[in-house]
Amino acid sequence: MFKRTGFLTAIGAAAASVVLAAPSAVAAPTSWTITPTGNFNGSAGVTVLTDNNGNKIQCATSAASGNAPTSPVAGSPAKLASITAISFNSPCTGPFSSTWTVTTTPPWEIWGLDYTAGAGTNSTGQVTGEIRAIKAKVSGSSILGPCTFDVTGKVAAKYNNPTAGGSNGTLNTAGGGLTLSIANKVGGGCGIVGTTASFQGLYTIISTATNTSPVISG
Repeated sequence: MFKRTGFLTAIGAAAASVVLAAPSAVAAPTSWTITPTGNFNGSAGVTVLTDNNGNKIQCATSAASGNAPTSPVAGSPAKLASITAISFNSPCTGPFSSTWTVTTTPPWEIWGLDYTAGAGTNSTGQVTGEIRAIKAKVSGSSILGPCTFDVTGKVAAKYNNPTAGGSNGTLNTAGGGLTLSIANKVGGGCGIVGTTASFQGLYTIISTATNTSPVISG
């Protein structure tokens, strides 16, 4: 009886030590490191804006530029970068043979919410975050008539760190559950346009100083 009690006590103590030693899975970083900081460029292939009615506006390419602040960056969440310019090729295409032009109003903001070491598409760390302060005007025409509307809000995003001398770092906006707001619809062609939208794009991010992708950790 005494031996069994001692054995169970030892197991309990061992389990407690493991729990105490394990890092918290939900604790967000309070300090972020970005290497290198400064100016960067981003480029993407096809991007897609999908409204809640299922209508898609597809642009063949997109380009962005911005800057990251001096590291380390404190806070949880933390503003990790500003997007100072972003453009989408014209014309973009949509339903009912429609063509569209997207005009953006920067700056947009990249915020970090959490960091997971060893995660991401390159298994070198992944930042889970958001692109905030999004503001754009979408104008187009189709067989239904002309249409102009505003898109504002934020989208979920994940930054995948690069590999050493290999794959580049990427900013991915696919998924995440956040939606953009569509408002100020003007024109007969806006009859089919919804009230919210999601945005999907995969941007390769390159530092202008080093011609390599930044590494972000928290």
